Amino acid sequence: MKKIFILVFLTLFLGTQALAAGLVPCGGDSEPPCTLCHFFVMGKNIIDTLLLKIIPPVAILFVIIGGTYFILGSGYDSSLISKAKAIFWSVAVGLLIIYGSWLIVNLFFTVIGVENWTGLAGGWWQINCPI
Repeated sequence: MKKIFILVFLTLFLGTQALAAGLVPCGGDSEPPCTLCHFFVMGKNIIDTLLLKIIPPVAILFVIIGGTYFILGSGYDSSLISKAKAIFWSVAVGLLIIYGSWLIVNLFFTVIGVENWTGLAGGWWQINCPI
């Protein structure tokens, strides 16, 4: 069952991203030729896709699964309620680690002034490749 879920997930979410040519901004029709800088842009696009398009739906799915366990176990099976609490706790800690780490890195780079002494306009997370 887990293998089928993973296969469907990869097909629906990652397959559509690859077809949309959103991850690699070069080398296609009417696009500039690829350079080393575009490799870093691709890495940024992969991270953005994970943080903004894949992790939130997966977290919502697990919250729904935990809620289902909680409802099904409310009054009959206390093991389902403990599973639901474990799922809720795991989702909360996972989201805190994932998005909290970005906030900590952003705060660190803002405090030391990376944007001022490197000349990065728009933030340290923006990558602009010369054409």
